[in-house]
Amino acid sequence: MTLTKDKRCVPEILMTLLGVLWLAVFPLWHDGSYTRITHAKWVGMLVLFAVTAAVVLVTVITLLIQRQGRRLRLHPVQGLALAYLAWVLLSAFCGSLADSINDNGQLTVWMGARRYEGAMTLCCYVGIFLLMSLYPPRLRVLVNAAALGLLGYAVIVALQYFDYNPFGLFPDGMSVRTTNEFQGTIGNIDMVSNYVCLIMPVLLLFFVLDRGGLLCLLAGSIGMQMLLMMEVQSGLITLTTVLAALVILMLLQPKTRARGCVVLACALTMLSLRLLIGLPWHDGTEELVFPHAPALWKFVPLMSAALLTELSVRLSRHPGPAVPVRCVIVLVALGVMAVLTAVLLLSFPEGSALWELGEVLHGRPQDSFGSERLGIWRLTLGMARQNLLFGTGPDAFWYAMPQYMLETDQQVLWQRFDNPHNMLLAVLSGSGVPALLLYIALMIAMAVVCLRAYRRSPSSLSLLAGLAAYQLQGVFTFSICLVSPMFWALLGIALSHSCRQEASIDADQL
Repeated sequence: MTLTKDKRCVPEILMTLLGVLWLAVFPLWHDGSYTRITHAKWVGMLVLFAVTAAVVLVTVITLLIQRQGRRLRLHPVQGLALAYLAWVLLSAFCGSLADSINDNGQLTVWMGARRYEGAMTLCCYVGIFLLMSLYPPRLRVLVNAAALGLLGYAVIVALQYFDYNPFGLFPDGMSVRTTNEFQGTIGNIDMVSNYVCLIMPVLLLFFVLDRGGLLCLLAGSIGMQMLLMMEVQSGLITLTTVLAALVILMLLQPKTRARGCVVLACALTMLSLRLLIGLPWHDGTEELVFPHAPALWKFVPLMSAALLTELSVRLSRHPGPAVPVRCVIVLVALGVMAVLTAVLLLSFPEGSALWELGEVLHGRPQDSFGSERLGIWRLTLGMARQNLLFGTGPDAFWYAMPQYMLETDQQVLWQRFDNPHNMLLAVLSGSGVPALLLYIALMIAMAVVCLRAYRRSPSSLSLLAGLAAYQLQGVFTFSICLVSPMFWALLGIALSHSCRQEASIDADQL
């Protein structure tokens, strides 16, 4: 027995609406002040989680009643998520700081030390994933809504750039010109970069795979521009990686070449535009200036974009043959070797990211590199060895690291970190090796599911691109309720969409 079209329509519409809430509405959720932005987003997450749970559970119960005598089937990826959550909860009871109290008089491992990333929030994350993975949404509608959400976010940021204060987010006397580290309705630009890196690749790949229209291209291009304007290094690394991955896809899949060239042309156009915009907080201008110090070299990306546009027209008629996988692997290897060789041999300004990378490759790493990220990563690995099984307990880093540095006489950092600025190390230090292995297995399994579904549903690749870009950004940043709920929602959407023929609520297997 299978579901009729009408019966399938209702849960599909409901899951689409829930997806819109998470990917388009949640980024804009706020309470009108940056001073409470994390708490506001945490409350918003709880509200939307309750709404999602209510809608999904009512839908599931209704479907089960209509098909009496059938049972739920657990997908292996869902099983990995539950196993990960189980170990996180175990670490909340058995971690070295399981009984510690945070500054608000609450158990640290349940509420979190400072960023609401305790076990309670992690339960919500996995719960969001499980609920959103139960039935596939209408992906085209959902992606277009996410594009509109990103465009709306960009409008708010643009108003701030022009010295307006929409929603009164900045306190009196402050603006983006005094505190450019806060932008939009998410605030911290590292987290804004996380959001853009999650959504932008989905939009661009959806367009390239001939599933999305100009709205996806426009919003994806604006996302690229936002990353270039914020100049968060991890965001720029992720953007470069996404574009490089797109080139690889174009080599392997001729049908993606015409639209891929359009995306690359848009990226170069955005780069040329950024070079011509003078920002007071980055370029030393007194006001927002356009064009800023125009020079011929700043138009080179724009001229290259024109050539790519012409190439796109030609490739739309004659895309050419696919390049063999072995040749692509060789080209990628040669490209990586060329970049590493250039970093090793060329001289860069001292203190720049490329200079620091060169020093690391030469075997001269320093704790101060990456705004002291290299130092906190080293210390986190040392602290994690003290309790490899359960760690400190979720989100207890704020209290655990100073204690570890004092015990080992390693007061080597200028900053006090409340997390290791690396999502994998945060899982390791908070919940131990088993939790880290389960988390990695969950992400790998999700990637396998999306790749297996690619031939049947090419859109799965666009969802995987967003998830992978978020994880790459996570190497340098951290999980927080400002953005993480969107990641877990997209993870669930990717699973349900990729397994449409064998969904977790399967009409033939229930």
